[in-house]
Amino acid sequence: MGIAVSSVFKTNENTKTGILISITMFGCFLSGMMGITMKYIIDKNVPILNKINPASMITDGFYSLYYYDTLDRYFFNIVSLIIFTAVMLLISYSSLRRQKYDSI
Repeated sequence: MGIAVSSVFKTNENTKTGILISITMFGCFLSGMMGITMKYIIDKNVPILNKINPASMITDGFYSLYYYDTLDRYFFNIVSLIIFTAVMLLISYSSLRRQKYDSI
């Protein structure tokens, strides 16, 4: 996600760091890391949001390891994180391909 934000936003380093921190903190808030009831509210009202939130995928993976006997839900979260990583890399790749360099 850091590579994607860095390649998409053309600002200084401090602004990019602020954007990344705010995205991460908002994702952690929605995944229930600052109050467990928020995770259930989001799951009840907007379940797709927790399916695309990487912080929610990580916490759900840890919860599934602790509570469930099978590893199906855990592997679903791992595959979802791999897909999220691939999407972020594709976004950053397409953004970096459009840049023009003075030396070329």
